Amino acid sequence: MVKINTNEKKDYRNESILKLCEFYPLYRKFICDLYTKDDFKLTKTQQMIVMSLWIHKSMSLTHLAAQISTSNEQATRAVGQLVKMGCVTRARNEINRRAIDIQLTDKAVEMIEETQKKALERIPETLRSMSDEDAKTLAESLDKVGDILIRYYDSQKPF
Repeated sequence: MVKINTNEKKDYRNESILKLCEFYPLYRKFICDLYTKDDFKLTKTQQMIVMSLWIHKSMSLTHLAAQISTSNEQATRAVGQLVKMGCVTRARNEINRRAIDIQLTDKAVEMIEETQKKALERIPETLRSMSDEDAKTLAESLDKVGDILIRYYDSQKPF
């Protein structure tokens, strides 16, 4: 864990960024282990697209590419494959006819819900042995972190 010099005035923004960087490899491994390729039958890029749409419901292709930190070309290829699989739909944006909006299909929603059930069955034993109090604290903290990050990134939409 990264330690911040406690003699100086605490910079919570920098500390938050350092903590997110520290948690990222752990979080990514945890999620990848839970949502295996066999369950989703999707590439990691496709998984990120589906999970982003699960949260945001509908996104422009440009915003989606930025959300998952990939190029528009890579996102377009992955979305095309997801369309063929029946997981997402593409439609012209009614306000900006040049923009393409991407949304999950009912098939994808069912797939996510089923995969979440399977993922819960595979939670590592170390996490299953967590006390109720620790589990509650972790859930509440992650909920707050998620709300803050979503609020921040949603306010940054230049698309």
